[in-house]
Amino acid sequence: MAVSINIDIEATNRCNAVCHFCPRDATPHQGHMTMATFDQSLHRAIEFRETKLNDTISNIQVKPNICGLGEPLINPNTPDFIRKIRDSGFRTCGMSTNGALLDERRGDAILEAGVTSVNINISDLGEDYERIYNLPYEETRDNIVRFIQNTGAECEVQIVLVNHRKDPQHTARMEEFWRSHGVTHFMKYDVINRGGALFVDHMQYEKFAERRAAERLMEESGRKWVCPVPYLSVFIGYDGLYYLCCSDWKKEAPMASVFEASILAISEQKLHHVTSREPVCRSCNHDPLNAVTDKIRSVNAGETSQASLDEMVATFSRESEASFAAVASALEFVPQIRPSHLEVRGKRLIPVIAT
Repeated sequence: MAVSINIDIEATNRCNAVCHFCPRDATPHQGHMTMATFDQSLHRAIEFRETKLNDTISNIQVKPNICGLGEPLINPNTPDFIRKIRDSGFRTCGMSTNGALLDERRGDAILEAGVTSVNINISDLGEDYERIYNLPYEETRDNIVRFIQNTGAECEVQIVLVNHRKDPQHTARMEEFWRSHGVTHFMKYDVINRGGALFVDHMQYEKFAERRAAERLMEESGRKWVCPVPYLSVFIGYDGLYYLCCSDWKKEAPMASVFEASILAISEQKLHHVTSREPVCRSCNHDPLNAVTDKIRSVNAGETSQASLDEMVATFSRESEASFAAVASALEFVPQIRPSHLEVRGKRLIPVIAT
């Protein structure tokens, strides 16, 4: 069986946009990834790619991405990051951007470096776009259109549409606009609360009466539910620290530096966070207990079916079992690192580089 795992490498968590659905001010520290830190991050990705866990997992398909909490094109080293990933034998390398800096020079640079997919987040047009993103619309639009025209078969462009208006018809109009410019791939999702960093009224899960019903369903499953995201998507911050996942915008759950630990060596730490739900999962809308609470509310409101709730519970139970098994397998391969001194909420933690 092949398992596909993304490794998101954060070129920077600084951004040129100011979106009202993005809690930019919640990040406690910001910066660019250095080339030395990237090289060690890539080493960890290669190391993980070569790991053979057991007979049931015969192949790990590792997919590196230049993606994080900021705009990768702000870091001038991003094309070199992409080139090094491809030169290291990875068949793919993705990148995410808002498109405002994707001018001809930068676009050509990442294409020549070998980027294979680019996700572009743009969910409005004209003056609405400038009001929401605080970026120049016409320049951004022209950048994206030109990039679409310049990409060949080796690079897939996907437009990311955030339904921040809670208006599916607006999202449909946006999709129609970009289809007219040759885009065929879209990612559509509602506003997410970024691990609780963004306050959203309908995501205050612990206040809802349905929470207890969700807890009962988890108890009946016989297993604590754990979010699979930290295992299916490894997140390496610009500072070289592993964080729990891409939803940890406040960087509350640093675990170890890429200079001191492998990806497998933090498996048990991740399990501790997702089972205790502290400090990130407790508020995150991706957390299974929160997601089921939300689904129960939808069922009670007549907005969705009981069958969809049953399916969600079954999925979380199955994925949780797989996560526990994956950690048990990792424990057989490498000692686990438990640097409790790193788990200090809100502090910037500088990785120590041995020389």
